[in-house]
Amino acid sequence: MRRPDFLPIEFVVVGGAISGLSAAIALSRVGHKVTVLDVMQGFSETPLGAGCRIPPNATKLFYRWGMEERLRKCSVKSRGVLFAKCSHDWEEEVLEETGGDFLNIHYADLRRILSESAVEHGAKLRAGCEVVEIKPDSIRPYVRLANGDVITADVVIGADGCHMPTRHTRGLIMERLGQNTQETPTGMQLFNVLLPEAALNKLEDKNLIKQLQSSGKVFTWFGPGYGALGFPVKEPKTGKSLFTLHVYAARKDKEVNATSADREQLLTALKGCDSRLVQLAEHAQHIVCIPMVHRPFLDEWVYPYGRVLAVGEAAHPVPVGSLYSVGMACGDVAVLGRLFSHLHRKDQIDSFLNAVQEIRAERVENVLRASEGNIFAVSLPPGVAEGTDREMLQRAERGIRDLARGTHAGFNIRTKKELVQAVETIFGYDPEDEADNWWVQWGLMQERAARMVVSDSVTVIVNTNVNLQRKVA
Repeated sequence: MRRPDFLPIEFVVVGGAISGLSAAIALSRVGHKVTVLDVMQGFSETPLGAGCRIPPNATKLFYRWGMEERLRKCSVKSRGVLFAKCSHDWEEEVLEETGGDFLNIHYADLRRILSESAVEHGAKLRAGCEVVEIKPDSIRPYVRLANGDVITADVVIGADGCHMPTRHTRGLIMERLGQNTQETPTGMQLFNVLLPEAALNKLEDKNLIKQLQSSGKVFTWFGPGYGALGFPVKEPKTGKSLFTLHVYAARKDKEVNATSADREQLLTALKGCDSRLVQLAEHAQHIVCIPMVHRPFLDEWVYPYGRVLAVGEAAHPVPVGSLYSVGMACGDVAVLGRLFSHLHRKDQIDSFLNAVQEIRAERVENVLRASEGNIFAVSLPPGVAEGTDREMLQRAERGIRDLARGTHAGFNIRTKKELVQAVETIFGYDPEDEADNWWVQWGLMQERAARMVVSDSVTVIVNTNVNLQRKVA
């Protein structure tokens, strides 16, 4: 429920992917005017889209924002993880604690559903808009489009990703801060692959075929220098069953941009890997190749004195294909929307913008740290994220061995502890609750302080007038 003195303001969101569209929903649903600008020609289709995973901490928000029915219709519920030598099932009572579900979905469907919801909540979506300049300002920042249009707002939200053109929010803030903009290739790449479900029937391992087709689980391979995740999704428009592979393999060049790839490139990268994985790759129909690049987090998410805020990948890039990409992006803007639901004076804007980083930055780092080597975090295939850290790699391998020989439901004491950590620390988190806590602890304190200042100012003015009147008399 809006407070009687709620002050609606104007937001321009640069970028129409997950974080941008989620920002539009989070802000417009509490009463703000939001315009989303995206360079692509539409929101209903995504040319380089493939399979993606949504964790419970994200689906919980999407359900709360009114998208549960549409998401369930277009997705496959993930029921656990299949490792090469063992299996883990998500128990319903465990998922109930998170308030959401693990969903596998085609990225194009997720983006379409978010765009529909944003429009329903009152946001304006503009496709085919190339932003060539973002101009920070302490009162009315603006963006300039390639066609010459200038769009002003009270706040600009940069949800335009982690690539480095200075006209993008990330590059703009880093340049202003003098922060190192170096992008460092990790020597790995992700192939995001789609293949028809019928390709599963051609596997020689009949037991694996049965597991992949009936369980709805995420299958995980890992070995020296490579890793892979496989999971079912539905084809946009038709709803037919597809299978997604996220294949992580070595890469020698320094390329940093995503491109389409062919089957030969994929098979070359998989030379010497698990034969079952190679057999699946032989039937790939749609392949996107994304180099894995280390990009630093922003030191500051808000442009100094400029009312331009970076969110999602623009502020804190995570490894490509990570389960956390969606959760991190919508978590930032959920906090943003909740904070700005309390807006009733424009002098609160800067405080709320800075509070987003205050609430979220440590959270992002803690999640990535907690997931290292934790097999239940299922962010990336075991060993891929930890590949350069021997201790974390050993922890992941040990976790899988423990799961394989666990006594009760595949658990022993150590694996049970890691499951609890994943649920409580990672998947059970609610960013809107964190924003509410900030408001109670700090926001209301600032309100009381502001009222005291206003009260003192009024007193001074009244006293001055009285003194002047006395002097005149």
